Amino acid sequence: MTTVRTVADLTAQQQIELLAQEHHLIHNHSQLDEIGATFARLSDNDVELDRTQWLLVELNRAGILTGKDNTLLHARYLQERDA
Repeated sequence: MTTVRTVADLTAQQQIELLAQEHHLIHNHSQLDEIGATFARLSDNDVELDRTQWLLVELNRAGILTGKDNTLLHARYLQERDA
């Protein structure tokens, strides 16, 4: 008997990585990303994104996910990561 996995069976991280892979997306840290990090740091919002979160940024930039889908997937990723 063959077990079939669906996207619903995947963790948020696996879904993000699969979407990025399917669309040949990788994250290349740009000067704009550095400027954003500097502004965040200056406003006492020292936020460091991990590899998966940067892939979500790239999926958003490429228009692969809607803003709503991106937010929902990111929230699920954070929830699973911090569990």
